[in-house]
Amino acid sequence: MLERLFRSGSLPALETMLTYASARQRVLAANVANVDTLGYRTQDLPEDDFRRALQRAFGGEAPPAGFNPGASADAGPLKAGGNNVDLELEMAKMARNTLLHGTAAALVAQQFALLREAVSGHVSA
Repeated sequence: MLERLFRSGSLPALETMLTYASARQRVLAANVANVDTLGYRTQDLPEDDFRRALQRAFGGEAPPAGFNPGASADAGPLKAGGNNVDLELEMAKMARNTLLHGTAAALVAQQFALLREAVSGHVSA
């Protein structure tokens, strides 16, 4: 019964969103940290992988254990020294990613609050 409760509905999709946002934040932070590293190439997590993982989650499959970074599709121009990190672009991606993570975390908290109310028998209006 508990397996069905936690592996159906929106919880697997929210788990996928949190997994993706957390992994992407690490990749974006590495890009920012290497803004002046010679030869460093910007990386990102493919959004197509995220979309496929969400579709699988809504289909009842278990969320992925992680996502693999690859070359960024929208990296900045190559600078002298072979680096292509665009600091402004990376910071904008981080801000958007933070919103995704915050939204998913708030939705998970709401799901568990509803579950807690149902279990305790106290439903608020």
